Amino acid sequence: MSIENQWCGATSDAMRRSTALSALFGGSDAAAGFSIDYERVPHAIADLEEAADFFEDRAAVAHGLARVPAPGIDGVSLNAVAQIGTWASDTGTNNLEATLLAGAQQLRVFAQKLREDLKTYLQVEELNIPRASPGLPR
Repeated sequence: MSIENQWCGATSDAMRRSTALSALFGGSDAAAGFSIDYERVPHAIADLEEAADFFEDRAAVAHGLARVPAPGIDGVSLNAVAQIGTWASDTGTNNLEATLLAGAQQLRVFAQKLREDLKTYLQVEELNIPRASPGLPR
């Protein structure tokens, strides 16, 4: 499968998966705010981690683009390969590889925050469960 087809397929997959995140957040309009459906949080966390994995895989592809040999030894070919290498994976932070890795990291941070929020929510819910008092009422 070509890289272009992988990107197109990934885009449609991401659009389908965005419904899981969309379903996680509710609220009818901006004035209503939003609420979180905690039953859907584990699925949203898995989707975020899957998206982060995808970004990291694409970053590896970008890293490989920087090592593609020139198709010829003419100046245009050599310059094109140098420019693509710089754009795809240079040592700085303004390149495709770094951008994808930063995006993956942001997704992982968001997934971790959701995981922590879910844990807190479950602990609070457990505290809110009425406890039976010992003995039967008289």
